Amino acid sequence: MSRRTAAPEQPDLLADVTTLSKFRQTKTREPRDFEGTSSPRHIRILHALLQRHRSREEIDLIAGASNGPEEVRKLREQGLEIPCYRLGVFNWDNQWAFRGLYALTHRDRKQVARVLATGKDGAVASSAGGSVDEAAAKGNLGGSHV
Repeated sequence: MSRRTAAPEQPDLLADVTTLSKFRQTKTREPRDFEGTSSPRHIRILHALLQRHRSREEIDLIAGASNGPEEVRKLREQGLEIPCYRLGVFNWDNQWAFRGLYALTHRDRKQVARVLATGKDGAVASSAGGSVDEAAAKGNLGGSHV
C-alpha cells in the first residue's frame, strides 16, 4: 500500500474577510408575491442570482447597465427581498471597507424559479443559450447597450 500524500498548502482566499452582515435597511419592505418581469436586464440578474450571490460590479456587468443597484431596487419593488450583505474587506488603498453582495432569500429563490420555469414574462431568458458566468467572462453581456 502506498502512503497518502498530504494535501498541498492552499492560500486562504477569505483571509481578508472578517465580517459578513446585512446592510442596515433604511426603508422597510414588505415582501409580496413576485409575478415576473419582462425586462431582459432583470431576467439576466435573476438567472445570475439563482446561481450564486453577486457583487455590485457583477450585477452591473450582467445587467449591462452602470447602475446595478437601481435594477435591484426595481426588482425589490416587484416583491422580491434581495438583501445586500456587507463583506468586510481591505480595499486597494489598504483601507477597511465594506463590499455589498446581493443574494436571493429562500423565499425569493422559490418565487424566481417558479416564474422563470413557467416562462411567465421570463420566456426570453429561458431561451438564451450558455450560462451567465460564461457570457460575463467573455464580456458578451450588456455590451454597449445601456
